[in-house]
Amino acid sequence: MGSSSKEETASDGDTASGGASPSDDGRLFSEGERVLAYHGPRVYGAKVQKVELRKKEWKYFVHYLGWNKNWDEWVSADRLLKHTEENLVKQKALDKKQGVEKGTKSGRSAQTKTRSSADTKAEKDDTKNNASKGKKRKNESGNEVRLFQNLMMYLIFQLVYLFQYNSLVVLL
Repeated sequence: MGSSSKEETASDGDTASGGASPSDDGRLFSEGERVLAYHGPRVYGAKVQKVELRKKEWKYFVHYLGWNKNWDEWVSADRLLKHTEENLVKQKALDKKQGVEKGTKSGRSAQTKTRSSADTKAEKDDTKNNASKGKKRKNESGNEVRLFQNLMMYLIFQLVYLFQYNSLVVLL
């Protein structure tokens, strides 16, 4: 996810909001609304979390669907599109132009579908039934520490041996 760029889709004469008409107070999007959001050269599915009027401009706090909340950000209306079939086609065309396969995310693990609460609960139960990952990591790091300690002891003994041998040669 990088800098914002929409020249590819804005050239066809549509507004960045996908032809959205403003509400009574001038907002193009409302809280809880599912939208498409530009982030760099790509368009991602997102949801408007908050809406605020800042410096006479509406700003929208969006959460990118399927992404960690660390990517959530405040954006202006020019980076958002209404979630319509027409705009989904634009999104797919941009992805195709970028050479991006469906379900792939640069630098992140892909989530192919939105999970229901039942799917999430089943996954948590599966995780609980499996062996504890914490113990595996603890043992692995313990093995690495022991290996490092043994290596250091070996090097110290070698150095002591060399110093003793060199001191005997000097004395003779």
